[in-house]
Amino acid sequence: MNGTHKGHNIIVSVARRPTTRQWEPRLTVIWSEEGKGKLNKLTVDRAFRARQEAEVQGLRFAKKWIDDGKPDLSSGPNQEAGVP
Repeated sequence: MNGTHKGHNIIVSVARRPTTRQWEPRLTVIWSEEGKGKLNKLTVDRAFRARQEAEVQGLRFAKKWIDDGKPDLSSGPNQEAGVP
């Protein structure tokens, strides 16, 4: 599943967790800033029973991340903020 939001391209893929057999979103966000291409990979530490739900929630998470000013998520457990 792909999408766009505020000039950002969002690519959502999903991976199945082998132990729970649930789907986990994996996100790639691509945008241009000051004439340079930027790319950020995000992982949502949450799994879903349905593949489509994981894709939709992943896209929703990426949009919120963009709206929140693209904060650095590498150091904390706040990756699920705003995703019900």
